[in-house]
Amino acid sequence: MAIESIEHTFYDIEVEVLDAAENLHLIKVLAIDGRRFTYQLHGVLDDAAVVYIKSLIDAVCFGDMLIERSGNDFNVTETRIRLKKHS
Repeated sequence: MAIESIEHTFYDIEVEVLDAAENLHLIKVLAIDGRRFTYQLHGVLDDAAVVYIKSLIDAVCFGDMLIERSGNDFNVTETRIRLKKHS
């Protein structure tokens, strides 16, 4: 089942669907200390993806990242371009 929002204790997280047909999402994160960063997820945003995204945040991956889903696995790379920020 697709997720429409993500909750985290120390971050305000906004989910934006870029292309529903392509399962392309922006996960825009605003930290309580003012840091802003964005993850772009290409794949279904379900419970497994949310757990993975939270693990990146908890691992202090505070930069714009591209997350590609391949079956049950995720591949993450830093993006060379700036992604859309949390509004």
